[in-house]
Amino acid sequence: MPDLIIIGNCCADLYIPAHQPPPPGGIERIPQLRVEIGGNGANTAVTAARLGASTALAGVLGDDLFGRHLREALDSEGIDLSLLESREDTGAPVTLVLNDADGERSFVHHGGSNDTWEISAAAIEAPCRVFHMAAPEILGSFWGEPCLDTAHGLKKAGVQLSLDFFVPPEELQKTEARDTHRPLLEIADMVFPNELEARAITGKDTIDDILASLHDTGVSLAVIKRGAEGAVISWDGNREDIPAAGVQAIDTCGAGDNFAGAFLAGWLKGLDPVECARLGCEMGTLCVQQKGAVTASSDAAKLEELIGRYGIG
Repeated sequence: MPDLIIIGNCCADLYIPAHQPPPPGGIERIPQLRVEIGGNGANTAVTAARLGASTALAGVLGDDLFGRHLREALDSEGIDLSLLESREDTGAPVTLVLNDADGERSFVHHGGSNDTWEISAAAIEAPCRVFHMAAPEILGSFWGEPCLDTAHGLKKAGVQLSLDFFVPPEELQKTEARDTHRPLLEIADMVFPNELEARAITGKDTIDDILASLHDTGVSLAVIKRGAEGAVISWDGNREDIPAAGVQAIDTCGAGDNFAGAFLAGWLKGLDPVECARLGCEMGTLCVQQKGAVTASSDAAKLEELIGRYGIG
């Protein structure tokens, strides 16, 4: 079995370029339509696998045209899909990414198999070194008690539990985010919130207070993703601020997933926490320079250079 098992949203992202809305009954031609791998779980798994980590994606995925396309694409990345069950009674999640003339994006989303997402006993019982939950909040009825029960089972089995998050904008200022996440944070080993999410799940404002709260809750290794400012990592009484390279961001979608996937790949390959965070920042920076969450990291030459520089080949 793989070293890393990931659960999370697996979605087909359809990128629609800027266009004028057609009149009723009319048609507006567009220059191209791109279909890309998307979703927190899939993005993280692709990144980790491209960096050489033995990776599986677990859960369920609708068995329709988009679901079959996603399976084929994920399989081509060398990701173990034996724990990703097909569900014939629903379609795969799909997001229409709409771009306007000013570069602003909006989204139209079909939840598909995410709305009735569940995890099999085989996925919970499968041996691995790290089990990563990528934004479990958006996995339908799994979020809540089923997620917490799964986490407890994994901890009893001696697996390292890693968490990434999705806190909706309307929830960032509410105390519910802190209350709902605390039981999970009490048993997590590693966490990867962005700065806004970190404030929401801890109820603290400053980076120092956030880190102290996470460690007091029980987290051993805490990473706060800060976008263009890089990341902060804290573990065993140590703290490091890791800068990100200054680049022109074209599309920030998936940057946090790229960071988490790269960090976990480095972790499993024996890098120390600071090197893992630096690799994460490099992959996040690479991600934002092209449209599509995993488009930029498909550059084999750049990947080979990173793998060689970090000695994880």
